[in-house]
Amino acid sequence: MCIRDRDTATGLITDVLVDLNSLKKNGSESVEPISVNDVSQLTYRLLVTGNLQKAQTLLRMPGSPQIKTFPLHQTYLSDPGKNYAFALAGGAIINGTRIAGVSISNGRSTLTPPSVPKVATTPLATFLNSPGVIINRVPVSRRELIRYMATKLGNPEFNFLLDESYSGRLQLLLDSEGSRHRLNDTPLAHFELLSIGQAIINSPDVNRLARRIEKFINRTNISTAEPTRE
Repeated sequence: MCIRDRDTATGLITDVLVDLNSLKKNGSESVEPISVNDVSQLTYRLLVTGNLQKAQTLLRMPGSPQIKTFPLHQTYLSDPGKNYAFALAGGAIINGTRIAGVSISNGRSTLTPPSVPKVATTPLATFLNSPGVIINRVPVSRRELIRYMATKLGNPEFNFLLDESYSGRLQLLLDSEGSRHRLNDTPLAHFELLSIGQAIINSPDVNRLARRIEKFINRTNISTAEPTRE
């Protein structure tokens, strides 16, 4: 690896640690707009851009980080008679209350799922590609939700009509329909984003990666320090 590539790799690995620490400091517990925006940008860089996965590869850590999560309840995906306008997987603890399985059907909000959600442990890629919300019977993956939130909160004037791809249509659905459904005046999609943030910072594998990065940075600083001259 040439010096330029090594410096680029070190920079990326360092950025991942900074972003993970910022995500932990933010806590993914506040529904204040500025905090939710921070979580959207951090999770986008770490998970959608894939910096976290790239850092793991550069450090030669095998396997995929395992993430504990509340899957979207199967009833929301398989019961068309309910006509769920919106439902989320959730799992975040906000002000001491766990927000999981919230749904809206026939104009009425239900704060609990049909049955107690079971925590599942899945590889990071599966976690990101699994549905985090459902809108008008259309499942939307956590990856697409992060992409939407980072775009919407980072650029409120963005026109989602410009993207005619499948991903773009999901973004438009989130923008036109998903943003209407709220809990205590907070869009339900925000709770799913915060749930994603909490799932990442609470993952033992992700925390193990953070410790590995710290050791790597310490070794790099020692090896690049100039010798002291007397």
